[in-house]
Amino acid sequence: MEERAVVGPVAASLPLASFKNADSPSDAIRIDRAARLREDRRAQILQKAKEVFAERGYHNASIAEIILRAGIARGTFYLYFRTKREVFDSLLTYTLEALLDRIQVIRLSPDAPPPLGQLRDNLRRVISFLLDDTALSHILLYHAVTLDTESAERLDSFYRMATDKLESSLKLGITMGLVRPCRTRLVAAALLGAVKELVGQLLSATPSPDVEEVVDEILEFGQANIASHAELAMLIAPRPFLVERGHRESVGADEWVFHE
Repeated sequence: MEERAVVGPVAASLPLASFKNADSPSDAIRIDRAARLREDRRAQILQKAKEVFAERGYHNASIAEIILRAGIARGTFYLYFRTKREVFDSLLTYTLEALLDRIQVIRLSPDAPPPLGQLRDNLRRVISFLLDDTALSHILLYHAVTLDTESAERLDSFYRMATDKLESSLKLGITMGLVRPCRTRLVAAALLGAVKELVGQLLSATPSPDVEEVVDEILEFGQANIASHAELAMLIAPRPFLVERGHRESVGADEWVFHE
């Protein structure tokens, strides 16, 4: 299988042998510059395609309009993508991977920030990403799910993974005494659904909402419904605390004891 060197997150790749067999440093620089130009052109096509899909939906969008907005020749388009569906799938893949990357596992090491702070960071990253790029958000929430069975299955897989991460955090919170005992899968699905609906409402809001205020409201809502009553005051209060490692539970999680 041919080795490929990819420059950047959406780069069109060149064979790695091109770099290995460069006759001089200047040849390598030219090859690298060509790779970067290809990357920039591909990103330009994706940017314009994103706008077209968000405005018109997949079925009403056309390659001709993408080409027109990108200001390129039809032949140039086909150097990077074979079909309209390939462009759409590239955008969907980027969106799903970017969202999952922004949902980090809650860390419990002694030098880690408080769990609530980590949860806030997760929410801030996700909400900021979705509200900063409304075109991608429209594609994710409104167009991908209705495209076809394959697209719907990809979204189902993504939402399962997101629910898994939420459920894992809830189970950890219960172990730590921060979250009340609950049916974690149901609660995780409910929280994810609430965030999806909220983002859908905010996409058309004017003026644009303040991300910090949105995150605060989501956290207040979550705390009022899932936080352990014994720990609610500690979660809200911004006072520091120390964490000590205890014994390992049978479920595989560490027990953590909090001291003010």
